Amino acid sequence: MKNIKFEPDWKRSKEQIWDNYFEEFTSNKQITKRSFSFRYLYATAAAAIILLFTLPNFYVKTVNVNRGERIIHTLPDGSTVSLNSESTLKYKPLVWFLGKSVQLSGEALFEVVKGKDFKVITSNGSVSVLGTSFNVYVREDDFSVTCYTGKVAVEAMSNSERVVLERNTKFASNKDGVFKTITSESFTKGNSWSENRFVFVSEDLSKVLNELERQYNIKVTVDRDLDYSYTGSFEKIPDPYEVLRIVTTPFDMKVSGNGKEFKITFED
Repeated sequence: MKNIKFEPDWKRSKEQIWDNYFEEFTSNKQITKRSFSFRYLYATAAAAIILLFTLPNFYVKTVNVNRGERIIHTLPDGSTVSLNSESTLKYKPLVWFLGKSVQLSGEALFEVVKGKDFKVITSNGSVSVLGTSFNVYVREDDFSVTCYTGKVAVEAMSNSERVVLERNTKFASNKDGVFKTITSESFTKGNSWSENRFVFVSEDLSKVLNELERQYNIKVTVDRDLDYSYTGSFEKIPDPYEVLRIVTTPFDMKVSGNGKEFKITFED
């Protein structure tokens, strides 16, 4: 048999073939790409872990109550908050047990279960408690705290004053912005708004009317400035007209109107 020799019709040298097909597997460029991929995956995983632990701290639950409404809200530890009309409560439920605190605007009655420290933060001051029931009122510049059971520590933002309240004691500012502490047997949960009662002790009459507006979702106008203090206790009845008559009668005032809008004038 004759020797047969095949001559492949390749126009590239072996050096060229190596450069085209195999050099990329050993080149620095390919290694750099692989290294970048590993670093990218590592950074993505690290970012995901950081997000997993920080995201709960950014989630805030908000509870809003409209005029003429009331809501009872239960916190993660079983404590309850009765929110009065036109009030807002905010807290972080996913990190609740790392530090129990809420932000309040408006008015709320707190029934706190025993456990770690509990704090209520407002724009006008803060309240620190441990297993007690108390009421917090904060509207614009007005700030007051009433303790029904246990003890609460109150810090006023305006003057950095700190007081400790015991049962049946109220800490509030007067019309001149001066804080005072009042103790009265009328300061009980049974006599609070949460029990459908109105209790006012030497309260500015204008503030009393403002509260009635919130509770009944009504509009009250007065034909002159009010410079009176009101003290009284009565049940919340369905008819706002009758409630306005109860409040204004001692001052020889007349109530007119019905439904949602009322006018108060002085009798001649």
